[in-house]
Amino acid sequence: MASQAIDIVAGGPPPADPYEPSASAWAFAEGLAAGGRSVRVVYASPPSANRAASPAGVEAAPVEVRLRRPGSATDPADFARAAGARLRPEADSVLRDPVGLGVLGGRGLGPRRVVGVARSLGIADFERGRAGPGPRGVAARLEVWRERRTVRRLERAAIGEATRLLYDDPEVGAALAREYAVPPEKTFAVAQPVAQGPAPPAREKARGALGLPVDVPVVVALCASDSAGPSGADGARDAFQRVRPFFPGARLVVAGSTVPVGPGIVCAPRRDTESFVRAVASADLVVVAPRVQGFDPGIVLAFRQGVAVVTVPSVRLPFDAERVVRKVDANDPGGLASALAELLADPAQRRELATRAHDHAARFDPARVVADLEGAGVLPKG
Repeated sequence: MASQAIDIVAGGPPPADPYEPSASAWAFAEGLAAGGRSVRVVYASPPSANRAASPAGVEAAPVEVRLRRPGSATDPADFARAAGARLRPEADSVLRDPVGLGVLGGRGLGPRRVVGVARSLGIADFERGRAGPGPRGVAARLEVWRERRTVRRLERAAIGEATRLLYDDPEVGAALAREYAVPPEKTFAVAQPVAQGPAPPAREKARGALGLPVDVPVVVALCASDSAGPSGADGARDAFQRVRPFFPGARLVVAGSTVPVGPGIVCAPRRDTESFVRAVASADLVVVAPRVQGFDPGIVLAFRQGVAVVTVPSVRLPFDAERVVRKVDANDPGGLASALAELLADPAQRRELATRAHDHAARFDPARVVADLEGAGVLPKG
């Protein structure tokens, strides 16, 4: 019997950086292909990107998008139309990550199963992007009003086209019901898949590659972006500097960003999965402290290697995180410093925390996430 065919609509090519927004779509592709399906990813092809190879068994199908109003908040709807035209007639299901704006359409799309992934709401993103003083002048305010109305209409259309909607943040699930009256039976909460990536090196090898001694405490700050402020790299640096006098020889590795160097501080700015995995392999403790709210795939990389994690309230995890991470009450250097000092001084507590976290790592395995969707009837079994 022929394998089940499924198309995925992604926002970009397979990324080298696990923090890229398109990474989860390609992780879904990895999990679906592992089950023996015929998987094809249709994606927007930017002029340049930090790309990686497609997962094994996954066909990549780039789409050149002609934008009607370049730079508009409604650009995703232009991509949706272009992607819909490239969907395979034989595809039984379509996974759209993110669900985006506008309908896919396409010939024969009606009887297909369309599963949309809601990472956030487009209308909420629109409002956040225009926070602060509004535009001056009647014409400018009218234009913003029209664009807001269009975003809501296009998002409503995308949500209406989907047969099921996935989310990993309870606040997004609540917003779907509040903003668009989506019934609970149409939604399903599931962990965001994180691609497996390369096997980690031995600790000695990882520390050697980063120029670190093998016999000192190492804290690794994983950065969601290369900007020190939004990623929290500057806060992690401040916290580390407060505790280093109590831990002679300790090192801080800032992975994926740069901060001003100082005693014991090492920057590893390269942004690809292999580099993040290497940094985690060198660590006694990982700190993840972004100022932007959302899921952080770097935590999963730490879970998989059995490294304890200190994080902040802005990080969203799709389960009760109190037992598997050390979460400080507020995103401030003082709170981070206290948690770092406590865990660096108590190896037994670190091991206990890391063991519990490692047990949760499987929840984010792409094949496991796909199996969860099959078990719930969201996707047909491959």
